[in-house]
Amino acid sequence: MAEVGAVLTTMPRRLGNVIGSVPAWVFSRGVQLLLDGVIAAVAMILAFLLRFEFNIRPAEAHKIWLWIPIIALLRPLILLALNGYDAPWRFFHLRDQIRLLLHALPLSIALCATRLFARPPLTIPFSIVILEFGGFLVFASGMRVLRRISYHAVRPAVRSLNTLLVGNDSFLASAIRHVELYGDVKLVGLITDEPLLVGRRICGIRVLGALSLLPKLMASLGVELVIVSGADIPRIGEIIEKAAQFGAQVRILPSTRDLISGDVRVSRRVEVSEIGPRRFEKGTAVDARVVKCLSDRVVLVTGAGGSIGSEIARQVSKLPISKLIIFDHDENSIFELTGQLQGIKKNLVPIVGDIRNEAAVRATFAHHQPQVVLHAAAYKHVPVMENNCCEAVLNNVFGTRQLVDAAIEFGCERFVMISTDKAVQASSVMGATKRVAEMVVQARGAEHLSTNFACVRFGNVLGSRGSVVPIFLRQIAAGGPVTITHEAMTRYFMTIPQAVQLVLQAASLASNGDVYMLDMGDPVKIIDFAKELIRLSGLRPGEDIQIKLIGTRPGEKLHEQLWLDDANVTLTDFQYVLRVQAETVPADFDRALERLEELATNRSSSKDVKDFLRKMPIGYEQKIQPQSLVTPELSSSLVKAHYPQ
Repeated sequence: MAEVGAVLTTMPRRLGNVIGSVPAWVFSRGVQLLLDGVIAAVAMILAFLLRFEFNIRPAEAHKIWLWIPIIALLRPLILLALNGYDAPWRFFHLRDQIRLLLHALPLSIALCATRLFARPPLTIPFSIVILEFGGFLVFASGMRVLRRISYHAVRPAVRSLNTLLVGNDSFLASAIRHVELYGDVKLVGLITDEPLLVGRRICGIRVLGALSLLPKLMASLGVELVIVSGADIPRIGEIIEKAAQFGAQVRILPSTRDLISGDVRVSRRVEVSEIGPRRFEKGTAVDARVVKCLSDRVVLVTGAGGSIGSEIARQVSKLPISKLIIFDHDENSIFELTGQLQGIKKNLVPIVGDIRNEAAVRATFAHHQPQVVLHAAAYKHVPVMENNCCEAVLNNVFGTRQLVDAAIEFGCERFVMISTDKAVQASSVMGATKRVAEMVVQARGAEHLSTNFACVRFGNVLGSRGSVVPIFLRQIAAGGPVTITHEAMTRYFMTIPQAVQLVLQAASLASNGDVYMLDMGDPVKIIDFAKELIRLSGLRPGEDIQIKLIGTRPGEKLHEQLWLDDANVTLTDFQYVLRVQAETVPADFDRALERLEELATNRSSSKDVKDFLRKMPIGYEQKIQPQSLVTPELSSSLVKAHYPQ
């Protein structure tokens, strides 16, 4: 059966190769007329044979030879007169089938008339007229369909992208016909929220499920491209965000109705790598040192339900580790990630828990004995944390401390905390709490040399939850405006897979509380970023889509710093990972930490928490900076000075 299936699968391609070697004149209109003439003659012969049950008397045989040249001549000529050859056979469609039927009908009506008004031997039975009409339609349509199949099969062999098509029942069928024209697209399934269609096939492609299954299907099918059919698909930003997490392209295919009504907002593919750094090679093999570092180890990933944490889990799951523990407080995220990883990593342990819960953290370490901890759990949204200072402190600082202490107690080999460039000269509560968390890791790393402690800082990641890409794309899809906080604001950008790849490299380095900074390249102006995204969407900034300045939000900087001006930055064994010598942790840090915890636990006012953070040696200044502490040009020059390209 497998051999038969293989033959059937390759048959269209073989047919295409044969057709491809045929001279072009074979498909000319003259040849088409000749083929239809032959088909008409064959249909007439077959009609007589069927009518007389293959036992034709001499008198009837005389009629056959009389009518064959008439039918063979009139059929194609009438089709030609009625413009029946205007539609190329290689694009034969259902409408063309209907036109063929209508154009073939006049001659059959005329043949019926001969039965009523003509004399023998020109008279033929009605049944033969009907059989000939049906036979001609079947054979002529078959010839045209064969030409269409051969045309699509003759396309040059290229690597096809595994593709999911997302849409509703109104657009899926037409979208499939459009997509199948391209040889570099291989449809592996359809996604729709129409429950009655799930499990059924549309144009031969199976409907795999609802939009909620998108992450699981992308992981299990190795999806490289997601096509959204119709510009009015709800949750379009969510689709783009989830696809970006898997490094997949997104293309939005507008329907004809969208084009006519002018509702199309995004009209070409949207790929995160198009607007992210282009210095990193996509699909680079995992460094051997990273494999050696994690090989046969029990790995714990905290915050595994988030954008960074889930990508860490996906990349680590492909390595020869002993066990993967995914830890997050969000049950739904853990459920989704478990579904994605089950086919990749058998020894997978999903845990729903809070890093602030000491008992949950200790139980996890005691039971599973993780040897490597990749700590990505954090509250990261700057404006939200400005009004939730106590939660930011308890989660980002003391959740980290719980994990660090457990790692020491249970003898972990490595502990890596994911940090942020917002921890440098912090202007927000989020950045300040991440800097305090860094100091916790630094202090413990200096005291306990048996465990390698490290922090890894990087800037904004494209495609993460709450990042500008899905937000801007939702605004573009809605017709604008795209909202920018300040026209001078800049940020460093990197895609999620790129960032995680470098995080794993940093994790393999020997460290005693070191802070590593990923080389993010040059900063990008947010307003230029938005304009580029609008252009990538096939629209014009300022004309089709307006850009609106809404003012900086609490805690935001105009420009982020990679490190302080007097920081000592050195190279590492990895090209895009730099070591930053962070400030020394003061001797009374633990006492200050206890006071900060007391304020947060007692749910003190945001003012009290911020005032105390200002007193800590973390460079925290709670104000919006009218000028950059370090300009983008200076940051770029620092990178190049410390790491020549």
